[in-house]
Amino acid sequence: MKRVKISLLFIAIAAIFSMSSHLGQAIAQPVVMDINKALDPGPGFGTEKIGTLSIEAQNKTLDISANMTAMPKPDKVFEAWLVDADGSNYKLSLGAIEGGSLKTSEHMVNPYTYTEFIITEEPIDDTDPNSAGTYGGAELQAPFGQ
Repeated sequence: MKRVKISLLFIAIAAIFSMSSHLGQAIAQPVVMDINKALDPGPGFGTEKIGTLSIEAQNKTLDISANMTAMPKPDKVFEAWLVDADGSNYKLSLGAIEGGSLKTSEHMVNPYTYTEFIITEEPIDDTDPNSAGTYGGAELQAPFGQ
């Protein structure tokens, strides 16, 4: 009986330790949203769906997946960006969308400063590090924009 009580006490302590070790971590379910065509003239996005975006935030890492139903012009490629639209307007390139999809994992100091996900249409062999005009995108939901 004494051995059973000690075992149960050990299990309870292990469970409490396991729960408390996760308290400081931001664990969230993926946020899934539509990517809509940009308004012309902008700013903002309309209601024409051109793809789907999924963002999962864990601690300071963002796992991002984008699937586009729209296709770029033959001499162009879509490029994905995170934008600090409510602050510095800094645009962070996530890379080209190849074959209609993008999957990336980004470790950042503060991923929640970004407020928009945008798609631009760039020349295939683009050497300019700046973004072209916005083709489409999505307003990021909380906890983004902090």
